[in-house]
Amino acid sequence: MQLSLKHRAFTLLVTTLIIAGNIGCAQVRKLTYSEDFTYVEDREVKSLMRKMSKGVERLGQIAEKASTNNRTQQQQIISELGDLQSIAARLSAGHTQTNQLFIRDHIEQFITDIGEAKMFAKTTPPDYSKIGDIVNSCEECHTSR
Repeated sequence: MQLSLKHRAFTLLVTTLIIAGNIGCAQVRKLTYSEDFTYVEDREVKSLMRKMSKGVERLGQIAEKASTNNRTQQQQIISELGDLQSIAARLSAGHTQTNQLFIRDHIEQFITDIGEAKMFAKTTPPDYSKIGDIVNSCEECHTSR
């Protein structure tokens, strides 16, 4: 009798493991997280952060040399800000809850700062004063961790 109980428990365990293996992690997450929760893979976060870092670096280099009467530089700055906006939006996962708590707590302000910098850069003559906030925000956020 005791052998059959152990056998049943073992069979149940093996069956559960086989089902869990076939379902996969993505399917299990659907069952364990709420509908408004977005799971962001660490490798995706790292990839987006690398892209953001390169974009911020390019933005800083362009802005450092920028003249308020150079339309080409103005368009480059606006384009870089747009790219950063897109990356930040992907990191925010559409403003839903994510497993990236630190990012979630700071990304909205970063998106707002990018929007302000972009708005100022579009004026005539362009005002690049807000770009420093974007360039410095990486260091501010990463040193506070």
